[in-house]
Amino acid sequence: MKIVLDSLTVKRGGKVVLSNLSAVMEGPGLYQVMGPNGSGKTTLLLTILGSIRPVSGKAYIEAPVPKSGGRAIAYMPQSYSIPRDAPITVYEFVEGPLKLERPWPRVLKGVSGRLVEEALELVRVQRSLWREKLSNLSSGILQRVFLARILVTSAQILLLDEPFSNIDPEGKVEMAELVGRLSREKLVIVTSHDPILLLEYTKKILLLGHGYYAYGGVGEILRYEVLSKFYKKCAMELEKHVHVADWH
Repeated sequence: MKIVLDSLTVKRGGKVVLSNLSAVMEGPGLYQVMGPNGSGKTTLLLTILGSIRPVSGKAYIEAPVPKSGGRAIAYMPQSYSIPRDAPITVYEFVEGPLKLERPWPRVLKGVSGRLVEEALELVRVQRSLWREKLSNLSSGILQRVFLARILVTSAQILLLDEPFSNIDPEGKVEMAELVGRLSREKLVIVTSHDPILLLEYTKKILLLGHGYYAYGGVGEILRYEVLSKFYKKCAMELEKHVHVADWH
């Protein structure tokens, strides 16, 4: 399974966000996409999904289609448009993608029901919470539920947009361990403002910066000479350790 970016140029709002970008991300494994706000991280994921059409070049995936007829690729946005106080339970929210793939009246049972349960168990959401409304969940548990929602599709490629946002420090560590574990079997692309959380699992880093980019191994990208070109004065070298002051 792989994602190929071939001389990709993308505009949003009449402005070039990604310019002549080329990279190959091959799984299983984890790849991080970094860059200042507005550098095109979310734009890249939406282009890979086909939601945004490039000006030139192309982005395509190579992955086997699941035998169950599910998706080859799944996307977890930074947030969902569904209101937090909507009368929908955790279980109902996670089973949503499966229902959309079924003809009316979209009834799930048997194997489909087990997929929902397996996804919730994999992300370690306690069974006692499955019938809780989304509005009753903490931010950390809610992020796990968001992840479970894309796991039910059995996709082999996962695009995760800022999966650590709005989570407390302890929750971030737990989420990082979960994402790292998934990357052993799937191709996982993560946009992030804090590369340290996933560093031990990361194959390569794609660093974006308003129309230009750098792509390579962790040791090649997380260097002051490279980061300072993208983050300017927000990149600092403290006693030979590189730090990016990129709050989000």
